[in-house]
Amino acid sequence: MARFQPSTSSRLYAWGAAAVVALAGLLRCAYLLQIEHNTDRAYPIWQALLTLERGALPLVGQQTSVLFANPALTGYLYLPAVALTRSPLGPVVFTIALNTLGVWFTFLAGRAVGGPRVGLIAAFLVSVNPWVIEYSRLTWVQGLLPFFAPALAWALWTALAGAPPRPGRRLGLAWALLTLAAQTYLLAFALVVPFAASLALYARRIARDRRLRRVCAAGALAFAAATALYAAALLADSSQLGAELERFSASGPRLSGEALGHALRLVTGADYPAARGAAAPAGDAALRQTLTQAAHLVLTACLAAGAALALARAARGDRRAALPVLWFALPAALMSYVSQAVHPFYQLIGMPGGAVLAAFAISSAIALRPRALGPAAALAAAAFGALMAVNSVRYAQETARLPGAHGLTALSLEHGLALGAALNQLYTGAELVISPVEEWITASLAGRTFDHLQDERAPAVLIVPPGGAVVVRAGRELDSLPVSPAASWRALLPDGAALALDRLTPDAVPRDGRVLRGDDGIIPVSARLERAGSGWRVISAWQVTEPLPLEASGWLFAPFAHVYNAQGERALVVDGAAVPGYQWRAGDLHLHQMAFALPSGTPAGRYTVVIGQYDAARARSAIFVTADGVYTPTVPAGALTHSVR
Repeated sequence: MARFQPSTSSRLYAWGAAAVVALAGLLRCAYLLQIEHNTDRAYPIWQALLTLERGALPLVGQQTSVLFANPALTGYLYLPAVALTRSPLGPVVFTIALNTLGVWFTFLAGRAVGGPRVGLIAAFLVSVNPWVIEYSRLTWVQGLLPFFAPALAWALWTALAGAPPRPGRRLGLAWALLTLAAQTYLLAFALVVPFAASLALYARRIARDRRLRRVCAAGALAFAAATALYAAALLADSSQLGAELERFSASGPRLSGEALGHALRLVTGADYPAARGAAAPAGDAALRQTLTQAAHLVLTACLAAGAALALARAARGDRRAALPVLWFALPAALMSYVSQAVHPFYQLIGMPGGAVLAAFAISSAIALRPRALGPAAALAAAAFGALMAVNSVRYAQETARLPGAHGLTALSLEHGLALGAALNQLYTGAELVISPVEEWITASLAGRTFDHLQDERAPAVLIVPPGGAVVVRAGRELDSLPVSPAASWRALLPDGAALALDRLTPDAVPRDGRVLRGDDGIIPVSARLERAGSGWRVISAWQVTEPLPLEASGWLFAPFAHVYNAQGERALVVDGAAVPGYQWRAGDLHLHQMAFALPSGTPAGRYTVVIGQYDAARARSAIFVTADGVYTPTVPAGALTHSVR
């Protein structure tokens, strides 16, 4: 691993690296509209929208399933792309562009510690790896790690082991990249471990150089200041912080090889056909998995051999060789004794260490007999790259084939953008948007924020404010709405699932005027009874008539229906869905559908149905005052004739 010196040969390697970066960009942009857009990938875009439209300046971002909420920097980094495009495509393209640049930094980092051939091989491995391709296309909080981790490695490794014109500036850049990366994603704080170990490896050089000491002091101070702001924001909600700590410590840690396996996957592409693309139309997942696992074994052997070579050279005094070992091994070791599941993207912080180690072994083998092994390595690289590219493409083809498999929770951009455009057409600016998913999914698709209610029960339960409501639904069978919409949009997906938008207005809800007021701020305005298959359905509309007191947020009113026979005996009780008091707003209409069938053995005859509202929190029914001055907990909904077959 001789020190890299520019030469004609090195310029050729640089051109080769540029071609590899172009290949990486092509693979990351392929099937762009088949990228799945889910809750994690929508959140930073929504955060940027909140900043643009409402002036929000959060210090804490999306909650995690591991421990604390993430830092908020990713949303700020997406601000220009969101402002320019008002579409998830803007942040997606920005993410792909930055992460493709990460392939170039992989080349530079590998070149710094092993020469240009090592850098080129490492960049190629990163460029075609389907796991890395997938994670380089996603706009979640960890979405920029395929850029930050290699860029940080390059800046730090060249500052410590290389010969840049101004090593102090390069080291300062490394500290800046570390600080920025840590503020995008909670687990990116783990980058501190290989970063600190690398500094310790060159502690004597830093101690002798006053400029490097000053840069380290300033960098550590800036990192600590940014972390302190984030920590203060977490501590501001001490109850939430305590709950997260309790949940995290609920199960004891265990020793696991998951982290190492995932770190290897990010180099070898292992198991991608088994995890992604198995339902692609080509039906070749089993063959691709067999070939991929064979390549995985070969590259794992290369990585192990490269690590051994690096450690041997480090033992002989070439400290540069130890840097990629630290970068690869420490993040894996850090997550090998944990209480939570470990996912592949956790090991993005170890990029590009593993790829550089594998490249050490491959480059060393080629150096033994370059004329014979060089062409063979090129052919093997072409075959491996083609296999990995097909693996990546099959995932996109699977998504195109089954775009509605996960409903709105993971909709492809192709159909998500169509939904967002339709939502913008139906939304006039006053409506409540009701959807079964988190607010940030629909907002990010439309490129704007809404007054939003997440409720999976539509059309069984609907809230229609005075400004109206836009109801967002997805599924294979969409039930009809209880009232006629003012405008609608439908899209049938290739797998038979459907997307639906309906704009409802208050004037579409019938009113019978039988009830003047209610003692709990809600009154029934209409009810009807209709057939529903072999049973019946009660459709009732209720209106919130006045602002509720603060304590009403704990109310849990739900409609009910009582069915009586001709003798006044109750034959059936039907319970509806609750709308908690914190969702009540004066002027809102609540639409409920309650389906029922009379029990087997119920005598034939005429039955009447009455409805009311019951508060489970206070164990009491709402009382209504009719136009005749009668106080009653129920009002008639209709009558039915039951026949026995």
